[in-house]
Amino acid sequence: MFSNSLSIMLYVKNVAESVAFWRELGFYIQSETVVDGTLTAEIKPSEFAELTLVLYDLDFIMANSPEVAGNTPSILFQTPDITALYQKIVPLGLPTGEVIQLPDGGCVFNFSDPDGNYFAVTESETIIG
Repeated sequence: MFSNSLSIMLYVKNVAESVAFWRELGFYIQSETVVDGTLTAEIKPSEFAELTLVLYDLDFIMANSPEVAGNTPSILFQTPDITALYQKIVPLGLPTGEVIQLPDGGCVFNFSDPDGNYFAVTESETIIG
């Protein structure tokens, strides 16, 4: 059986820089450890979130598991206030798409992290944590 928690591995060029980026967006830093001489980090949207992003150094992954190094997942975050989050991300100076009104009444936008990984954000009223 699978548990209710989920971890997604994200391969980045600089783990410390990536941690700083996500911390700026309000993410909870669960842990930062060194594995085989390489920094890794586990981060979450909030302390009690069931989703964890595990940040691994891209060079380490290329050396040890090159078959997965180029695979970037598509991640959709949810927020109760899309306007506030958008206004927090835009000043960071990274590529950020416009907020788009969806036919069903919701809104969505996308943004990039320092490594060029893109993430989508949609507005949701039922956010826990």
